[in-house]
Amino acid sequence: MIRLTSIICIVVIILSSCTSANNCPAVTTDPAANKTQFLGDWYEIGSIPQFFNIGCNCTKANYTDNGSNILVTNSCRLGGATIGIPNVINGTAFAPNPSDFSKLKVQFPTSPVAADYWIIYFDPNGQNMLIGDPNKTTLFVLSRSRTMSTSTYNTILGKAIPFCYNISKVKKTDQISCNN
Repeated sequence: MIRLTSIICIVVIILSSCTSANNCPAVTTDPAANKTQFLGDWYEIGSIPQFFNIGCNCTKANYTDNGSNILVTNSCRLGGATIGIPNVINGTAFAPNPSDFSKLKVQFPTSPVAADYWIIYFDPNGQNMLIGDPNKTTLFVLSRSRTMSTSTYNTILGKAIPFCYNISKVKKTDQISCNN
């Protein structure tokens, strides 16, 4: 009987831990995000590393209005901020729902499908933003400048915690010794 009780307790603990992991709210986006303030240069301050940004330093994105789409130019230096190899890729972004600019789709030539690029937080002054996806596998802290105070970085990154992003996976991007 003790053994059966122990097994039941273990099963209950496992099931309740699974349930609590699924109690994370769906990712919501910031309605303050707007195309006008979004356009221009953004520097990656930190991100969950993805296959396309491993080894990148001095990572920067430029967004340019092209009427129905936004032209995206992502650039970085592979191997080092000062002597690394320049790496550039061009793509497009669009809002599937024109009345909701906070949920973008971004596509690059190397990908057969457009990826979700959701603006979770958009600074009212248009200086910082937090980008993620509804599956919680990507996360980017972006800024208009190459540097960001630790307190601002932590505050912005903290906005992902209620949605159960694993922020321990976020790595700071080296923006030291970068040329424009």
